[in-house]
Amino acid sequence: MKEKKFPLRLVLWLVIGAALAASLLWLARPQDTAGHLTAVISVDGQTVRTLDLTTAKDQEFSILDETGLPITFQVRDHAIRFLSSDCPDKICVNTGFLRGDLDVASCLPNRTSLFVTAE
Repeated sequence: MKEKKFPLRLVLWLVIGAALAASLLWLARPQDTAGHLTAVISVDGQTVRTLDLTTAKDQEFSILDETGLPITFQVRDHAIRFLSSDCPDKICVNTGFLRGDLDVASCLPNRTSLFVTAE
């Protein structure tokens, strides 16, 4: 009696389908915003400023005085983003607003990171 072989192509499609489904579920996960959202700005691993986004008013501010770096942040609708930086590629500025737990943006040339966490 001859055994039936499971087609390799079918296995490949099943693996790709499972990976795609897992990716879509991860992207569609709800953001956990229970509690206070806190933004932490750090330069060279040292915290420069923290901000409670849950109660923060819309504003723009710079960290030039604290760090000597000409970086400006914007807070709007309880979210925060890099508004401007003197870095060449502007990836940090183009990241957009951070509003959920564990959202992160970094300006590598200026060694500056922005991290949002829910408490």
